[in-house]
Amino acid sequence: MWRLIACVFVPFAAGYYLSYLFRTINTLIAGRLVSDLGLGAADIGLITSIYFLVVTAVQLPIGMLLDRYGPRRVQSVLLAIAAMRAALFGLSTGFPSLLVARAMIGLGTAAALMSGLKAIVLWFPRERMALINGYMIMLGSLGAVTATAPSEVLLDWIGWRGLFESLAAASGLAAILINVLVPERPLGLHDSSKPATLKTIYSDAPFWRIAPLSATCVGSVGNAIVMGCALALRCGTAG
Repeated sequence: MWRLIACVFVPFAAGYYLSYLFRTINTLIAGRLVSDLGLGAADIGLITSIYFLVVTAVQLPIGMLLDRYGPRRVQSVLLAIAAMRAALFGLSTGFPSLLVARAMIGLGTAAALMSGLKAIVLWFPRERMALINGYMIMLGSLGAVTATAPSEVLLDWIGWRGLFESLAAASGLAAILINVLVPERPLGLHDSSKPATLKTIYSDAPFWRIAPLSATCVGSVGNAIVMGCALALRCGTAG
């Protein structure tokens, strides 16, 4: 069990932790982007929200990729994308490059939760799944906590560009750990049923019963983060 925790749970939990950190970090750096690059409130709002738009748009395709190729391959590739785009974000000098980099960070972290849950299903005993899932969610949420005072210390020390270069390095390391440590999914657990397509998903009645509720709940979280950025920006301007 401890080997599974070290080689499967920890790498995926690290990826999910980083996804939550990326999700909320704009609230902290909004004022710096305004002062350094002359961005307005609308620019900050769009840069922040594009992450959630991309994550939402790619969930179904990523789910199909996870079923076809497994969480190890999908998550390691996507985290590598997040690492490269976080580095680009740290080097950006204007709104267009920040927007593109933020969108691609969203793509790179979009599978963080589902890949971890998929890995737990593939590798951990059924009686342990609920407990391990809970730990995964808990550790991911710590990413949002880290995006407050701990990240602010780093921000004052190395600036927002250095902060994103550090996040790029951490994302690259997580991608390497998943690719190296996580074993390939067990052959005996391959799904022999016909792979789902977008057509079968969108024509599925239970999907349409669940999707509006899920979109409302998740969308409200994203909206709260964008509003937090706007509030932080307004307070910083007033100060």
